[in-house]
Amino acid sequence: MISIIIPSYNRADIIAETLDSIISQTYVNWECIIVDDGSTDDTETVIKKYTELDCRFFLYKRPSTMLKGANSCRNFGFLKAKGKYVKFLDSDDVLTSDSLAKQVAVLEGNAVLNVCLSYGRYFNNETKELEEFWSRNKEYGDYLYGHITNQIMWAVSDPLWRKSFFDDPPFREGLMNSQEWLMHGEALLKLKREEIYNLQETFTLIRRGNERMSSNTSSSYYKNQKLARIYLLKSILGAGIFNLSYFYELAKQILVYKYWQLKQN
Repeated sequence: MISIIIPSYNRADIIAETLDSIISQTYVNWECIIVDDGSTDDTETVIKKYTELDCRFFLYKRPSTMLKGANSCRNFGFLKAKGKYVKFLDSDDVLTSDSLAKQVAVLEGNAVLNVCLSYGRYFNNETKELEEFWSRNKEYGDYLYGHITNQIMWAVSDPLWRKSFFDDPPFREGLMNSQEWLMHGEALLKLKREEIYNLQETFTLIRRGNERMSSNTSSSYYKNQKLARIYLLKSILGAGIFNLSYFYELAKQILVYKYWQLKQN
């Protein structure tokens, strides 16, 4: 079974399209865990229509003991997940109908694999027309360096993970943006090349035209970008990896984001 984990907050106007894309999957052995982050609109009402019609949908509220934010919701959903595989899906994105079937076939076919990668593409929220791809490349020699330098990128919804790869819920709570960048970077630190299958197909359609935290270039945005780079640098050092290219690139980005953070104040 695949556990699809979705954090939600005030998505009453668009989350139905996301959930419909899950119902439309050709692969049917899934559960969808939606964790609401305290929505003040009709998001809960919309989601309950799905939980009442299909027993594979589950709605939870983020416990008050956990920090507010998508990361806490994802981690809570991970703890609730019963699947062999997990996919983290944003509440404003859409999956193509064959995404789960193709990715699970790859992982089921090779027990050594811990992740099957795929790729995302923007679509216009108004016209529904497809626009540019999320990542400029679909292959790179050193995945970690390519990831650090944004030469190759994955939206949070792109990979399908073997759940057992994660010892603990994988998202750093309290980080308000760049969270998937950090999670993917820390995962690439642990993954061996033979544990990664790069399925170079586009399965995630990323909505453009609604407000995203990642498009909010405030002082807080730059602060969180900087913190994500600091956390990844610490993880690299903690793993005993001494690579000057990694250090130089992360140090440069930390300084740049620090500059823009101060400039916004």
